[in-house]
Amino acid sequence: MNSWFIKNAQVVTPEGTLYDASVWIEDGRIRQIGHIPAPAAQSGQVLDAGGAIVMPGIIDMHTDAMDVEIVPRPGADIPIPVAFRELERKMCGCGITTVYHSLHLGYVNAESHSRSKYSRGVVFREVSRAAAGPTLIHNKIHLRFELTGIDAYEECLDLIREGYVDLLSVMDHTPGQGQDQKGTFKTELQARGKSEAESHQMLQEWMSRPKVERDRLEAMVGLARQKEIPVASHDDDSIEKVDEMVALGVSISEFPINMETARYATRMGLYVAGGASNVLRGGSLSGNLDMTAAIREGAVGMLCSDYYPASILHSVFRLHGVENMALHEAVNLATLHPAQSVGIDDETGSLEAGKQADLLVVRLQDAIPMVTHTMVGGKLVLQTATKFTGRL
Repeated sequence: MNSWFIKNAQVVTPEGTLYDASVWIEDGRIRQIGHIPAPAAQSGQVLDAGGAIVMPGIIDMHTDAMDVEIVPRPGADIPIPVAFRELERKMCGCGITTVYHSLHLGYVNAESHSRSKYSRGVVFREVSRAAAGPTLIHNKIHLRFELTGIDAYEECLDLIREGYVDLLSVMDHTPGQGQDQKGTFKTELQARGKSEAESHQMLQEWMSRPKVERDRLEAMVGLARQKEIPVASHDDDSIEKVDEMVALGVSISEFPINMETARYATRMGLYVAGGASNVLRGGSLSGNLDMTAAIREGAVGMLCSDYYPASILHSVFRLHGVENMALHEAVNLATLHPAQSVGIDDETGSLEAGKQADLLVVRLQDAIPMVTHTMVGGKLVLQTATKFTGRL
């Protein structure tokens, strides 16, 4: 039996932080938490945390990191199994124990920019194949479907039917709505050397692209819900957009553009996700909603990494250390709440008896959180420092 006893720790539970506490793990699951003596077990190991923080492993339900790992530069394709294994190693160090790899489909602009030799179907199937084998962390797939991707519609349905999808989101990057404003679109094109006339023509072409019709979109979301796959909206920018998404069957709102929309989505019972990089950097990269302010108001209830996996852990401790949020509340934004949004909170997302032992040991170094140990299912998958005291 795989048994661990972690002692002398600040243990973060959903309700608060226990000091000078212990976590007892048996056969990959948490058996007991609190002020408990070392168990009289036949075998196992003791880890003295030395006063460090023990918290649940991070659940990242939206990260573009896999596509970036596969194609780090346009046209520079890395073998997908290599990219998968190397990204897992990085995520262990970031404290991520469950990841939803956010892979786009039907997003023509992103595909043309990457100039990858891999078709999107190959990417989905190869990542899924790697995730089904021996892994360091829990790997799942988040399919991000672009509404202008009419030609990819049937492939999306096939991927859902064949079991490759664990989370579905619907995106619309048409300029003039969401975070893709018309002026910003033209400015970016001109920065790449396009003339005013050329950028205006491209804007008109983008805005005139047809989108998946409502009945077909409803069929896609209906199939996902039939398969018990949670569905998210993306870049909601108005109350009307939220109402439209709720009517469609969406349960998660990713990256609302303004405070009014975030508040309304929360009132409507959606799980509202904000980018952790926004919190870490102190604001939106594109001048939209300040996620720290939204979290303070209770309009955003969970964090995801979006484009920088390390941002979640650092954002948690920034919210605690700079914004004076209680540590357990900040941790819940990155662990329990995301787990609830995708329906895996019975198994993971918090340190509670009976749940999988997905957890981190974190030390602060110059006020910066550093993961020294990562456990997934009670197995030590990352160790950068240790203080063993012997056998049980």
